[in-house]
Amino acid sequence: MKMEIESIGEVKSGFRKPQDLHFACENGRLANTESKIIINEEFAEGLKGLAEFSHIWVIYYLHKAEKIELRTHPGSPDIKNLPKVGIFASRSQYRPNHMALRLVDLVKINDREIIVRGLDAVDGSSVLDIKPYVPFFVKTETQKIAEWYEWTEAKI
Repeated sequence: MKMEIESIGEVKSGFRKPQDLHFACENGRLANTESKIIINEEFAEGLKGLAEFSHIWVIYYLHKAEKIELRTHPGSPDIKNLPKVGIFASRSQYRPNHMALRLVDLVKINDREIIVRGLDAVDGSSVLDIKPYVPFFVKTETQKIAEWYEWTEAKI
């Protein structure tokens, strides 16, 4: 089934190509990078109340992802002993629909401009949606991650 999605805004960042973002991908929200999200004029009213949150989810399009990989290496290239896993068991950018989801720190909002910290998006990426982070909706009693992502625990 084909779908049509309208961009609600655009990312402005200092990153020009996906390779510039390896450190941000690996460090998650700990990557101390600031970006701007410029919301399209017709959606500006939708920002009302968003400044009351400390964190937001950003869903965006990876417009410079050059390929699709159904099996991928799930970590930094310098971590050699990781198994190849299916794309849906990874956070790779080389997904069938090139969409990304990222939890970021909301720094401030100026009119239609949202300043965020920790977004791993290339300049010009289309923003598809924004949602506030509400712990109640993502809280889980227990959690389990695959052993190949244990390298992320050292970063926290």
